[in-house]
Amino acid sequence: MRVNLITDAEMHNLALMKISSYHKERGDTVILNEPQQPADLTYGSWLWKQRYHADINGGPGYDPTVSLNPIIAAYPPDYSLYPKMDYSLGYTWSYCPRRCEFCIVPEQHNPRIHRSIWSFHQSDLKKICLLNNNWFSDPRWRETFEEIWEAGLTVVDQSGFDLRLLDGEKAEALKKTRFEKGYVHFAWDFMKDEKAVVQGLKLARDFKIRAMVYVIIGYNTTREEDLYRCQIITDLGFDPYPMPYNRGTKADRSFKRFICLRAYRQYESLQAAWEQYGRSIPHEEGKL
Repeated sequence: MRVNLITDAEMHNLALMKISSYHKERGDTVILNEPQQPADLTYGSWLWKQRYHADINGGPGYDPTVSLNPIIAAYPPDYSLYPKMDYSLGYTWSYCPRRCEFCIVPEQHNPRIHRSIWSFHQSDLKKICLLNNNWFSDPRWRETFEEIWEAGLTVVDQSGFDLRLLDGEKAEALKKTRFEKGYVHFAWDFMKDEKAVVQGLKLARDFKIRAMVYVIIGYNTTREEDLYRCQIITDLGFDPYPMPYNRGTKADRSFKRFICLRAYRQYESLQAAWEQYGRSIPHEEGKL
């Protein structure tokens, strides 16, 4: 049987990698992202939006409540599907206790099950990418770090860590771990979390952890609150990275560009820099 796997994900797709392993074990021929090619069975896994017809569809862009068949989900990823990948890919913990309104994770069926990295890690790879939705909410989070340290792996951080759960032991573990770009990702999404987030950032600073901090904008904060969060992050020695909600407005994208240029470092404050930069971009009511 000829099986076609299609997706709009640019980097990798774990579900399709597992589906590929399942079908190849049965002697089927598997092709990736060739929607015009004839196939006996086509799977579509959509991160953003379904682009082509498929016999079986899934993914957050299609329906976040749709889960992979448990039999297929138990298969290891087929890394040959993405030959340029130099890291293993999977979950050791997919659950997240948060219920952020802008996030699709609460809609998914993510069990509170801890898994070893060896359920998906390929030993000849020297890097590992964990897709964990909230790694520190796993009661056995340290076991995962210890497996990574023992295997001498570098972590590709694409999910980030919850600052609100950071403590001395977790900070020490982050500091001990080797990350691909030399830094980890944190986030500050809501103003109401200021106390816990600032406490976590101060702890990260004390442990000399290099980090970039995502800041969601255009969701439920004013531009003044966006500037306030970015200023605190900067004052504590970290780089903020604005993330416009739902791709954002033109003004949101301009604010992101303003922050990412880091030209504000020449000014006494972000507010002063923004007053200069903001004069050159369109003003939207309630945005600036």
